[in-house]
Amino acid sequence: MNSQFSNSKKKRRNRISNFLNISNFIPLIIFAIAIFSRFWKLAQFFTFNFDEEYQASLAWEQVKHLHKIWIGVSASTVNYYLGPGITYLNALLFRIDKDPVILGIFGSAFGIVTLISLYYVVLRVYNRQAALFAAAFYTGSLFLNFFDRRFWNDTPIIFISLWLFYGLMQMKKDTRWLIFIIFLMGVALHVHLSLLAFWPVVILTMIINWKKISFKTYLLSLLSFLFITFPLLVFDFVHNFDNLLMPVRYAKIFFSSRHEGNFLSGWSQFLNSLSRLWFIRPYSNIQDEIQLGVHGNITPTIIWLSLFSLLILVWTIYQSIRRQEFRILVLSMISFLVVYLFYPGGVVAYFLLGFFGLFSIATGLFFSRLPKLLAISIMVIFIAVNLYSLITLQQEQFGLATRKKLVQDIMPAVGNKSFYLETVTLDKRPYHSAGGWRYIFKAYGRTPAASNADQFFGWIFPEEISKKKPEMRVIVSEYPTTVKQPVIVQFREGVYYGYVVKNN
Repeated sequence: MNSQFSNSKKKRRNRISNFLNISNFIPLIIFAIAIFSRFWKLAQFFTFNFDEEYQASLAWEQVKHLHKIWIGVSASTVNYYLGPGITYLNALLFRIDKDPVILGIFGSAFGIVTLISLYYVVLRVYNRQAALFAAAFYTGSLFLNFFDRRFWNDTPIIFISLWLFYGLMQMKKDTRWLIFIIFLMGVALHVHLSLLAFWPVVILTMIINWKKISFKTYLLSLLSFLFITFPLLVFDFVHNFDNLLMPVRYAKIFFSSRHEGNFLSGWSQFLNSLSRLWFIRPYSNIQDEIQLGVHGNITPTIIWLSLFSLLILVWTIYQSIRRQEFRILVLSMISFLVVYLFYPGGVVAYFLLGFFGLFSIATGLFFSRLPKLLAISIMVIFIAVNLYSLITLQQEQFGLATRKKLVQDIMPAVGNKSFYLETVTLDKRPYHSAGGWRYIFKAYGRTPAASNADQFFGWIFPEEISKKKPEMRVIVSEYPTTVKQPVIVQFREGVYYGYVVKNN
């Protein structure tokens, strides 16, 4: 009797001890840090620029009048139109609230969903320790944090990359996962063309497993792809197959370009990104770090951080030679790099988002092989340094809350009069480097009768452009500017200056 009581007491103590074990709380700690870092000063830090406004303008037309659309935004250089999926999602969010901050809330929340996906995928494919380190890296990286805080077509890239990787790994056990993979490849055409880098890996996996894949699986895979890309197929049918001819345009651009300069520039930016994944200098801002508008004063490359990232990459490649479970990960990362480095147009860091998601997995695996105390120490220092850089960010001066305040300052001076919205920029482009203002005035003030944005987005909202000459002119600039007409009133919020004049 005493023995049974003693055993019961020991079991109860063991359960309490296991519950109190700090390792059980590590996922919750990482999750809490991720929520703080993604949502801290959300409205003050949220960026709403040319790309966001392009998407928002398309979406607002759906809010005004829901109707079928076959395409979304266009991809640069190759003139390929993506599918309308993100436009419909944007419209759904605007039905909840037309305030652009709803996009920032969704983007940050989706970043948390992506983090959970990363942890789940690495846990299921590899092990818990690698999953914890991968999640800690993704949570801590301020550079990745910046992209999670945005809402545009590229927002789901890392999420889709993780689940494509997971589906490819699961195909070894069950070839029916091909249906899920091909469906996601169709979804990719609504998001970003960089995800096409997965096609070589998908095709290779299909070739290796072709005897195991049933006709039914092939058929359902094809039907799932056609279902999700149906709007694009309709668009192609009535527009001379412009999208389907994209590979031809790509080849022409590729073979007519001077690639040495592009390759070297891409490699330099790749090394810089490998460094900034680990460190963003304190007192920086999002505008500079992701090169929005005229900004581009990024954190310089710290070569030993780049080399550390390359060490992780080389280690992962070496492991793939010895161990089969690393091969799809390595092939996918290499495919992204090849597409990035040999892209015939200018490349920017966000083209590597799919690679960054896979690199997070590689980082988790690498750290799980280091001595535990060393690995934990590096990761704790990494997260602490990045949190300090986050807290000292100087983004408020550019953020949505500041721009909203400027609009609210200006509107009483304009009153009920119609006005033309003019944007003045440092690089002399009429709107690209000052994008976002027209929709921000629509959301927080009134819709301009006409604006500099109209020559780029006017085809989306022709009925909102007045044929009459507006009575007033509102001039917005990121720096003090000379105004020829007598200024009725002027305002300043953050880096932005606003002037109200008569529209003579």
